[in-house]
Amino acid sequence: MARVRGWQPVCQGAAIAGATLLAFGFAWGWRSSAPAIQYADGTVGFSYPLRLTESYATRNSVSDSNATYYLTFDFPTAAVEPLDRVEITLEQGYDPTFRYRLEATQAFAETPEGRMPLSLGQLTDDRDNRNLIIPFDPPAAPGVPITLALRPVRNPRFGGVYLFGARAYPVGEMTQPTFLGYARLTFYERDRGRDRWPSGSR
Repeated sequence: MARVRGWQPVCQGAAIAGATLLAFGFAWGWRSSAPAIQYADGTVGFSYPLRLTESYATRNSVSDSNATYYLTFDFPTAAVEPLDRVEITLEQGYDPTFRYRLEATQAFAETPEGRMPLSLGQLTDDRDNRNLIIPFDPPAAPGVPITLALRPVRNPRFGGVYLFGARAYPVGEMTQPTFLGYARLTFYERDRGRDRWPSGSR
């Protein structure tokens, strides 16, 4: 399984209560007093960039129907603005039948106390544009990393490298998204003649 790692756990001790508060503060009406980025035309952006730090698939064989794709991104307090939605776009790799199980999609705040589920709104799978829209309801407040768990109906039918581009949007009528990065997932085909993995693919 392919993994890209980068974030470190938040410090223990006094940071535990603070991180938990930040993760759920917006649901309680909390809003940071720090200034957000607002352009001359009223467009709102995050004050600090968010970045994808880990991505992997639990199963890497083509057409597997039991895979979950995990994408984790940091969401520092310095970002200031709450997170309205994340959009995942398949930008490299081809399978016209690829689609997601929307009802099985989940999101978690990665707090020092463990994964805390985040509430999602109505998801949209735009298959024409190969785009999955994941709204947060209520919007997620900054302060701890967030993990998305995506459930495809099945893995792509064709082996190879697939790039899923991720973009985060703050709350607002006019917003400037932040590109989080690419989730790079590799899927393998079996050697049908001998019913085993090709040499070197494990």
